[in-house]
Amino acid sequence: MRTSIKLTLVLSVASNTAIAAQGLPVGPARAYPEVGLTLQHNDNVTMKNQDEESSMMAILSPRATLEHKQKANTYQGTLGIDIGRYFSTSTDNYEDVQLGGKADWQIDRRASFSLGADYMRGHDPRGSTDRGGISEPSTWNSYGMRGLFGYGMPRARIRLEGELGHTAKRYTDNASEADDKDETELTGRVYYRILPKTHLFVEASDAIINYTLDSSKQDNNRFNLSVGATWRATAKTTGRAKIGYLRKAFDDDSRDDFNGISWQVAVQWKPLSRSTVDIATGRYTADSTGVGDYLVTNDLSVTGTHIWMPRLSSSLGFYFANTDFPTNNAAAGPERSDDTFNFNLAANYELHKMVTVSGGVKFTDRDSNSDTEDYDQRIFFVTLKATY
Repeated sequence: MRTSIKLTLVLSVASNTAIAAQGLPVGPARAYPEVGLTLQHNDNVTMKNQDEESSMMAILSPRATLEHKQKANTYQGTLGIDIGRYFSTSTDNYEDVQLGGKADWQIDRRASFSLGADYMRGHDPRGSTDRGGISEPSTWNSYGMRGLFGYGMPRARIRLEGELGHTAKRYTDNASEADDKDETELTGRVYYRILPKTHLFVEASDAIINYTLDSSKQDNNRFNLSVGATWRATAKTTGRAKIGYLRKAFDDDSRDDFNGISWQVAVQWKPLSRSTVDIATGRYTADSTGVGDYLVTNDLSVTGTHIWMPRLSSSLGFYFANTDFPTNNAAAGPERSDDTFNFNLAANYELHKMVTVSGGVKFTDRDSNSDTEDYDQRIFFVTLKATY
């Protein structure tokens, strides 16, 4: 994978100004529609080291959520579409779709159960993977289902959770079919309350990852055993942290396995009533998309938001990731290692209680020991968003 930025850890460029979504009654349910329009300029669309392609583009993002609450049970369905159109390089145009549903049942005072399913039609932009010979974005379909069972009173000393999920991902072009895969993961957790809003937990997960191509050597098993804590010590600080042992073992002996420490930390701090700082760091592995036997990433993100006045807010974010590409193939030469830096700045203004406008910049720079993989990218954007 050419870029390892986890977008969920980088600051959100959406409006941080509070919008009171009213929703529309639809029978016994309530619908929450929204639509966004983004205009942006990207000075390096394909993340190249040289001969960069720049383009203006427009992204139309309609979304809707339908929710129904029945006593302690909640049912929710979502539909979202992202339509991207480049003004100078139509090859990179895309239409992504997200469709999902979730149901939460409170079976009795102690037992709860959640069931969710989703479908996604997405794409890998040119330059975002290490597949060779890709002249246009790779489009894929993903189907997922997951269930979560919990047992224990809300204020009980001990609570148990069991989670099972399955995801199938299929590419629509032959050049990317080597990355078609199925992933099934089973996770168990035991929470122990030590303070009213502080819990320790032990978590064990095991994932089986199978690639559908018969000649693939990427079938592997990922096992993780962690200990951690969740807390809300004061109104100013909340967080979740875990550290543990991670093993990624391949069925094919010619590929290198990973054994080592993994961690995941996410902390939110509110130093002032109008200011929020989010800090996240992690160490995790990912499957290769052409270079190395797998990827191992250490990352850190810091995001700050501030509400200057009821209608005006801003956000500032920094992200750093180091990604190594270990390989058992000595003939491949030195193992590749990338350092990726990302900086984001955005301002948000509430034009109306249901309409906001946001504008900002996003800078990305990657420094690799493989010089051909270096690149920098600058994106300037303006977003108009309406929510009912």
